[in-house]
Amino acid sequence: MFFRYTKPFARLIDEFSKMPGIGPKTAQRLAFYILRNSSENVANLANAVLEAKEKVKHCSICGNITDQEICEICQSINRDKSIICVVEKVRDLI
Repeated sequence: MFFRYTKPFARLIDEFSKMPGIGPKTAQRLAFYILRNSSENVANLANAVLEAKEKVKHCSICGNITDQEICEICQSINRDKSIICVVEKVRDLI
């Protein structure tokens, strides 16, 4: 017998599996994690995702991620502006 998930649960798995590095098994684990959690924890996660999407942007000077117009690195008075750091991706800064 073939087991089928409910549509909302299958959609959750599908959405997780669209993320980079998340395969079907990991997406399934994440979906089960969401179901096991309290509504409050799930709401906190959903709000964190929405807040990050709304507030995080790229620094107008260097392209780093920030919640301001200019990132903390570019704002720093201790920064030597004659030296640059070239990275392929923003996550390489962290």
